[in-house]
Amino acid sequence: MRLRTNELCPIHRSLSCCGRETLPKPRLVRLGVQRVEDPHHPRGYRELRSPAEMRKLLNRKIRQQGGVCAICHQEFTDYNDIVPDHKNPKGMGGAWRDDHPDNIQATHWWCNEEKGSTRMGD
Repeated sequence: MRLRTNELCPIHRSLSCCGRETLPKPRLVRLGVQRVEDPHHPRGYRELRSPAEMRKLLNRKIRQQGGVCAICHQEFTDYNDIVPDHKNPKGMGGAWRDDHPDNIQATHWWCNEEKGSTRMGD
């Protein structure tokens, strides 16, 4: 009987024995910050961030805002309640997402949900 590729050999306790070759798993490479040229954008480009880079940016925004939600102006009490909010959201005519630091603010998830795809008055 043949062993499946993801099945451990009961004799050698290995995935690469008994005539099986290990195939390298394709790794998804996510660049930290991607700069996408966009002639229609006022800056001429947009930024897309990986989840790790977005978390770093969110932590920086929390410190810049003094631990206060940008929408309701209440203090943050639990890190799990904080989400990044796009000031100029995709739903307001932006064809693509823009994760530039000037477009991100830290908010409570319920404030962000209530705001939806609207722009905040500055």
